[in-house]
Amino acid sequence: MSTMAFYSNMFFFILSLIVIPYQKSPKKIKVEKMEISWEFTEDHVEFTASAPEDGWIAIGFNSENNIVGSNLYMVNVTPTKVNAEDLFVVSVGNPKPVIALGSNSQITNYSGIETKEGTRVKFSLPRTAIDNYHFNLKEGQKIWLICAYSMEDEFDHHSRMRKHVHVTL
Repeated sequence: MSTMAFYSNMFFFILSLIVIPYQKSPKKIKVEKMEISWEFTEDHVEFTASAPEDGWIAIGFNSENNIVGSNLYMVNVTPTKVNAEDLFVVSVGNPKPVIALGSNSQITNYSGIETKEGTRVKFSLPRTAIDNYHFNLKEGQKIWLICAYSMEDEFDHHSRMRKHVHVTL
């Protein structure tokens, strides 16, 4: 290979590294029979979660391993529509809709489906929190992820599974 060809190939290789954006694959975890994945976009984090039951699915965040002080996002799929709730856990057994606390819901673009395998939901959260009821979500951040699901669609129905796992977003 001539020197000119070598430098030409190197130039196009380096150019491809600059021009072709690097696409990261979503991060994934499995907590018992629940699967959760997330992918960062410019302004949001896109979450997908699935569970083996046909009830609600919840994902929450906290800076410590505690349900109190956590921000929970619950999604269910009913025969007529998909519902989502943005909650802040004030005390044990006392989650409150953030709207009732004077805030606004941050969950957007939620959807879901139920099949014989269970429930699968998707939703988006902004990377930047609007108040103290929510958490900033930064790539590489260590945070407690609350993972839960139920056999029933009613959000006040107790979870069949709930685990807290320390993750790196």
